[in-house]
Amino acid sequence: MKKVLFVILVSASIFACTEKKESDAGLENYKKNIEVAKQFIEVFSTKDSTKEASLLSDDFKWNGPAVGQDSLPKSALLASDKEMMNAFSDIKLTNVEYVPGVDPVTYKLDGNVRVYGTWVSKSATSGKTVKLKYYAVFTINPSGKITALEEYTNMEDLKKEY
Repeated sequence: MKKVLFVILVSASIFACTEKKESDAGLENYKKNIEVAKQFIEVFSTKDSTKEASLLSDDFKWNGPAVGQDSLPKSALLASDKEMMNAFSDIKLTNVEYVPGVDPVTYKLDGNVRVYGTWVSKSATSGKTVKLKYYAVFTINPSGKITALEEYTNMEDLKKEY
C-alpha cells in the first residue's frame, strides 16, 4: 500500500511540475509577444506602413473583419490598412485590454495575444469622429514576427458613423 501511495504521489508531483512548466512557457511567450502586438497597434496608429510590414512574417495570414475574408496574405492586410490610414486621422485604440491567448482545445496559455478596445479616429472626408469596437488575436512566432492576425469588428458600425 505504501508503494502505491508513493507512486501516486510521485506521479502527481511530476504531472504538477509539467503543467506548471507548460503554463509558465505560455505566460512567458505572452509577455514577450504582447510587446509585438503593442508595437503593431502603435505603428498602425502613427500610419507607419513600412514598420507595420516589418512586423509581419513572410507566411503571414490575415482574417479580416469583413465577412468571408480569411487567410488573406500580408499584401491584403497592408493594402487594407493603407486605405484606413488614408481615410482617417488621429487614429487611436482606446480602452485597450491585452489578454493572454489560450489554445481552443486544451485551454492552456499558448502565447497568443488577444486585444480588446475601441478604435477612435476622424474621417478625413467628413471630419466626424468615428468609434469602432475591436477584438483581435495576434499569433507571433519565436522570432517576434506576427504570423497570423484575426480581427473582429462590426463593420456596420463603421458604415453608420462614416
